[in-house]
Amino acid sequence: MTRTVYRCVLLLHPQSFRRQFAGEMLWIFEQAAATEGAGLLLLDALVSLARQWLLRYGTWKIAASAIGALLYLTLAFAMTRPF
Repeated sequence: MTRTVYRCVLLLHPQSFRRQFAGEMLWIFEQAAATEGAGLLLLDALVSLARQWLLRYGTWKIAASAIGALLYLTLAFAMTRPF
């Protein structure tokens, strides 16, 4: 069951990353899950997933723009309200 979840997390990674690292990551998971436990390995795969999409593929720019826009709108709305 845990191996299936781990494989699904690997499938969510960008294609170029999967081609280069998915086989090795799955091999490490299979070797270490019995002795180290699958929880930390699954957490590591989730951190890797976030890192790949946010940092390598420019998604962080979209997220930063959305946060900036929300902050601007919040400040603009707060300044137009009387105290």
